[in-house]
Amino acid sequence: MKRSIKVYSLCLAVLCAVVAGCRETVPIKEMSLAKADMSRAISVKADKYAPAELQASKEKLFECHQQVKKEDLEKATKAAVESQKKAIEAYNKAVPLLAKDTIEIAEKSLQEADEAAAPLLAKPEYGVAEKLVKDAQDKFENKKYYEAYLGAVEADKEAKNARTIALGKKNVLKDSIDEVRSTLADAKRYDADKYAPEKVKLAEENLGIAQGALDDMKLKKGLSAVEVAKINADEAYLASLKETAKKRISAAELVVENANKSAGASGAKDELAGANESIKNAKGLFAEGKYKEAIDAADEAKRLAGIVVASKPAQDPDAAVGKDRPDADKDKDKIADADKDYYIYKVKYRPSRRDCLWRIAAEAYKNPRLWRVIYDANRGKVKNPNLIRPGMKLKIPKNPKAVKAKGPEKTEAPAEEKAAE
Repeated sequence: MKRSIKVYSLCLAVLCAVVAGCRETVPIKEMSLAKADMSRAISVKADKYAPAELQASKEKLFECHQQVKKEDLEKATKAAVESQKKAIEAYNKAVPLLAKDTIEIAEKSLQEADEAAAPLLAKPEYGVAEKLVKDAQDKFENKKYYEAYLGAVEADKEAKNARTIALGKKNVLKDSIDEVRSTLADAKRYDADKYAPEKVKLAEENLGIAQGALDDMKLKKGLSAVEVAKINADEAYLASLKETAKKRISAAELVVENANKSAGASGAKDELAGANESIKNAKGLFAEGKYKEAIDAADEAKRLAGIVVASKPAQDPDAAVGKDRPDADKDKDKIADADKDYYIYKVKYRPSRRDCLWRIAAEAYKNPRLWRVIYDANRGKVKNPNLIRPGMKLKIPKNPKAVKAKGPEKTEAPAEEKAAE
């Protein structure tokens, strides 16, 4: 009996040793190699250039893990070896394609640097880039694909750097000259020759110096001159804008004052209220230094005041739109459906209280200041927002917020406005 127990114990010990020995044969090395080669393949963008091979490698490595869990170590080892093999295939397929594409990118960057006059304006940097491109091409021809790829990456970087330096020396100066010219042109549109003649003169003189320096490739001199030109152009623009705003506000105040005293004040109450509010806004904006916005507000005040002055007095001060006509019950100027985006409104004839965009907006949106939404939607037929004719059919956007706002257009001012000026 004791002998049998000893034999059984011996067999058990041997079995344990075998199992322990089997556990030591888990293919750690093969799995590590597969994973390392897979990472190498990914580093050369195998997911782009060899996606099938890379995916096969990933699947085999996953299969290896599954077999380890099942303790089928032989199959696990085989799967790990196959995973490494596919990873190597992915790398070998991807790396020459990656090198070729990267060299082409570097060549293109070098060409762009050449077009930007980098051989002249960034000669040292361009020389480095040119040499690196040549080295990468040579390595590719010698099938040193990975080294060619790395060289091309560096070549591309240096070529872009050379181009940036060249553009910084030439095109930045040209762009600066153009920018100052634009500012000076804007200043002159606001009578800078009258309000800031010395600033205009200095800006123009230094622009001439900067342009001459650009033509002669004396870039340091040009950049210095264009900076002086910019300072003077900016100051001329600000001074002329301020004086223009002051003048426009004064002119608008006079027109609004006349509108408040005119006979049409009783027949165009909404426009009169808008004119008074706009002139108030113009003064506030001017005080804040927002001169361009102040000009726009003053012009709007004049426009509305001109409508008031041109209007006839109301026969019934309490009349609402459409209530002064005997056929009001039959035709109340209701806005009819046209399509899913617009209504159609037919402009009516009222001797005492004529239709205008301001009143139509008040009726359509409960906000007369949205008149420009209607104007923008009908620019094809309404050339002057002050003049809409009875019988016109206007499109009224159902959703005013959906209409992209357009900048104000210059329209012919009413005679009353011109007289006020």
